[in-house]
Amino acid sequence: MVDTLQIAGAVIGFGPAMALMYLTLKDYTWPKAQKPFFDDRKIFMFFALGVVLGMVIFAFESYGKLISSSYTWLVLVAGFALMEELMKLIILNFPRFQKKVDTAFYGLSMGMGIAATYTFAMVYVFLVDVGVAGPIEFGAAFLLGIMFVLLHGSTTTIIGIGVSRGDVKGYFPEALLIHILFALMYESFFVQLLPPPFNLLGLAGAAAIAGYGYNKVHKLSLPVLIQDAKRLNQRAAQKKRVSQ
Repeated sequence: MVDTLQIAGAVIGFGPAMALMYLTLKDYTWPKAQKPFFDDRKIFMFFALGVVLGMVIFAFESYGKLISSSYTWLVLVAGFALMEELMKLIILNFPRFQKKVDTAFYGLSMGMGIAATYTFAMVYVFLVDVGVAGPIEFGAAFLLGIMFVLLHGSTTTIIGIGVSRGDVKGYFPEALLIHILFALMYESFFVQLLPPPFNLLGLAGAAAIAGYGYNKVHKLSLPVLIQDAKRLNQRAAQKKRVSQ
């Protein structure tokens, strides 16, 4: 039977992910773009794939935390970040998606799907552990959820852009670095390597890293990708006219 905490987790997980996906994609499809840069059906397919991957990732990370200790948590944090980003790369780097502009947008969609279910599970567990959940606890859960939406949305899109440009070696390390730095900052708050309130610096650092990553994708990386694609199309059209 569905309870209040499950509903809250679903709203916090899926709401921001779908809203941010819409706000980012709307500039690249009709009516703002006469010719959309992606296929709507594939957008939803990749989102659904991300939904499944999000639960798998959460299960692996939860198990890892159970077997970790104060001596191994740093290795596990970096290891899980590497595993997750490699999984995204393997999926997006299939030959059919290489050097195609729309791959970047499918990466965004898949990242939001991952964030939606991962955040749903994470928020639900967080609220259950809290016990008595009030406005402060729900507010904290919402902020934590936003951070993971920004993280997975940005890192998966960065990898997708690298595949689109045929420059995986240049973009994958950036996505991995963002993820590892975020994870180290975020986990430092919960394992309390620093006493309160200094451990809040870890949480603030994680939020700053996630926000930076997504802002760069939204304001710089995707617009520049589209500008470059348009220039290449114009050059190809000019060469075609000359040859005729």
